[in-house]
Amino acid sequence: MTEDNLISRLARVQAAITLGTSDRTPVSLMMDYKFPCRHKGITQGEHFRNQTRGFHALLEVFDELGGWDIVFTDTMTTQIRNILEAPMVIKVPGKDIPEDDVIQWEETEVIQEEDYNKIIELGWKKFIADFYPRFRGWGNAEYRRRVEQRAGLEYTHIKAFNKQWEQKGIPILGSAGPFSPLMMLSCSRSMTNFMLDIHRIPDKVKAVMDAMVSDIIDVTIQSVKCSVIEPPMGIPAALIVLERGGCGYFPVKVFERFELPYLKQMVEAFVAEGITPILHFDHDWTLNLPYLKELPRGKCIAQFDSTTDIFKAKETLRDHICIMGDVSASLLSLGTPIEVEDYCKKLIDVTGEDGGFILGVGCSVPVDAKFENLRAMVNTAKTYRVH
Repeated sequence: MTEDNLISRLARVQAAITLGTSDRTPVSLMMDYKFPCRHKGITQGEHFRNQTRGFHALLEVFDELGGWDIVFTDTMTTQIRNILEAPMVIKVPGKDIPEDDVIQWEETEVIQEEDYNKIIELGWKKFIADFYPRFRGWGNAEYRRRVEQRAGLEYTHIKAFNKQWEQKGIPILGSAGPFSPLMMLSCSRSMTNFMLDIHRIPDKVKAVMDAMVSDIIDVTIQSVKCSVIEPPMGIPAALIVLERGGCGYFPVKVFERFELPYLKQMVEAFVAEGITPILHFDHDWTLNLPYLKELPRGKCIAQFDSTTDIFKAKETLRDHICIMGDVSASLLSLGTPIEVEDYCKKLIDVTGEDGGFILGVGCSVPVDAKFENLRAMVNTAKTYRVH
């Protein structure tokens, strides 16, 4: 068996992305601060007041589980970033909600229909620069100060966190987490209003998305380039948040017009810059799977959350896109180690057949996961081979 070090772990993941095989199935737990803090008796609010506490809890959990093959670099800072940047109402533990609750995203209208014309005229970056001070109740100077402070703190945190992963011999995957235009609008308009928009004013929505996508691409590329992740340290990547564009929410004809063209633009632009797109498919995308073959072969990771039929995904996307997933939150929270082991073996046998597979959790590790279930998942990847 290949020794686990930075080079061997990185090679496993790179082999999977390029649809190959290696000595064993790579495993990655998409774990942010939530579970480690709960497991270590640290409140969720404490993490938001001091990100280092959550990160150190993650390091301890990583060691206790015996480690995995690659980490997502921005999972510890994304939630903080979104509080300043996301055009939606976010409730923070210890401030807006009880101290040990997990962060809450409130489904409410923030961007108004009349804002559509402004986005079309200004583009997304300029619109946001005007919108945020009003939305957060800050003056322009205060907004700039906070953005500059956040950028500095985030860079400091990421650099320090990355150094500690490097010392452990763990490669990094990231760092950027863009929303697709559809995801961004459905969150900021609210899902109800956005659904009405695409039926009442579809051409206007299309024009808004056209005005958004290039700015989203540019900001993402800049963010990844500033993250100082270079081989053999890790893999520059962008986790594209794609919860709401699939068949679980919309007919395929809506996906074809309002999601697929922009997803293709984003993926192709990132690949051209040497950035690996991670397609974060929350909810059901089973009917949309054939369209993913229009994306560049052997360049992306399709991450499923246990709602999409991952075995159908393997059947459809075999030898085209690396698949990652999909040990569910319910199994990790309510199942037994034997149940987790059995499901992981099935994933490795079926989804891992012929390579192109990373064993992962469905979305991210839930706050109430059982530690012994996570250990069973990691250990199965390390010891079980495709039969």
